[in-house]
Amino acid sequence: MTLFHTHIIVDWSARSTPSPARPTKDAIWWAVAQDGVVDEPAYARTRHDAVERLAALIAKELDAERRVLVGFDFPFGYPAGAAAHLTGEASALTLWDWLAARIRDSEDNANNRFEVAANINRTYPGIGPFWGRPGTWRYPEVPTRESSRTGREAHPNERRIADHHAKGAKTVWQLAYAGSVGSQVLLGLPAIKRLIEHPRMEGRLAVWPFETGLRAPEAHTVVAEIYPSLLRREIEERKNEGEIPDAAQVRVNAEAFARLDALGELGPLFQGAPFLDAEERHIVETEEAWILGLGHEEALRETLGQPL
Repeated sequence: MTLFHTHIIVDWSARSTPSPARPTKDAIWWAVAQDGVVDEPAYARTRHDAVERLAALIAKELDAERRVLVGFDFPFGYPAGAAAHLTGEASALTLWDWLAARIRDSEDNANNRFEVAANINRTYPGIGPFWGRPGTWRYPEVPTRESSRTGREAHPNERRIADHHAKGAKTVWQLAYAGSVGSQVLLGLPAIKRLIEHPRMEGRLAVWPFETGLRAPEAHTVVAEIYPSLLRREIEERKNEGEIPDAAQVRVNAEAFARLDALGELGPLFQGAPFLDAEERHIVETEEAWILGLGHEEALRETLGQPL
């Protein structure tokens, strides 16, 4: 059974200024597959613009009674224990609320993510767990290097369960430098919360797996964590000449999820990986989240070679 009519894959960005007017890498991109047909990737210069345009797109689909999957390319949770430490509740969504109340992200992309990270670091013994900042930025509580952290025995785990299984996945605690994802998380989670609470959504969005469990969801629109690098080789093979890498990865991933759904084989991906035990499944469903498709990489790869 096909679960969704429309598949949207989003590549996020933590830039502190608007991206250039001319489309470039390391910015916000998304690709839309409608009934299996992938549109030309879209580009946004700011996070606020992206949220507004995505909200309009999703609302249009919902008004037409079409079901939508939206995948964002950053972690939806922190390692187990972090949420309870900061909020008193072992709940990723409670931590989303906590972050949204503290993150300031202006319409021009100016934001206070390093200030929030510094404040979080102060709640732990020693230095850390966040690390990685430009050397000239005045947040001494956030060390520039991973090795400068101290008191590690009292810090949360370095990686989530999913991060141990996703090849090349970076830790959520790294805020800057090559491949870092920590800043995208700090700015991305409040942005998804704004999207969910947008007046045009009317409570029709559900977050997988926190609100759905590790099962095929019934909500009209589902927001899920994805990791484009699960298809790293396929992206490189299918990249058009001169195409910006970010655009290629959202396009290829949107096609893969749409194709798998058209074959009626997307449902098992929402069950998580078959190797997760009961305790791990509980942690994933409440605190850490899971990468949609992790543990099912071969199915995603194979579907790209099949006709719709």
